[in-house]
Amino acid sequence: MEIYTSRKKNIFLLFLSLLFLAAGIYFVLHGEEIAAGKRSPLLVQGIGIAAIAFALLALFFTIKNLLNKRWVLRANPEGLYLRIRNELFIPWQEITGFEVFEVRGSKSVLIMLKDPQAYIAKEKSPFLRKMMQWNLRLCGTSVSISSSTMQISHKELLALLIEYWNKYKK
Repeated sequence: MEIYTSRKKNIFLLFLSLLFLAAGIYFVLHGEEIAAGKRSPLLVQGIGIAAIAFALLALFFTIKNLLNKRWVLRANPEGLYLRIRNELFIPWQEITGFEVFEVRGSKSVLIMLKDPQAYIAKEKSPFLRKMMQWNLRLCGTSVSISSSTMQISHKELLALLIEYWNKYKK
């Protein structure tokens, strides 16, 4: 089984990122008008700068996803391969189960691991290592998958992962 990114979902995210960028630019250029004596123009412009930074980051990752023609998740009898950050291989025997974690309507599939610290230790990027540690404290595991940009819903993803895990765990 191989799962790829969804062009349709990424084009929608690209559109949202461009809207966010436009709003941020508008806030920066028209901060005084928006504030109109009720708020500090610097606060409005600061919000605009933050929106621009967030939008540019989102644009970078969305464009990267649109140009990526490779799979983002692959499952076979040996285990689970994730290409969300870097390529990560998790043998089925290392997985203890799957759970769903929801934040403001956005659902992620948590991959519960026997030794989540081992996967944190393997990560080379200090930023991603910190994110994995934060994920471990918050969710009880260091690895999670969001299907928001995949060609599959989170329910279908969870069902496939459980099916493969039940079939190949030993």
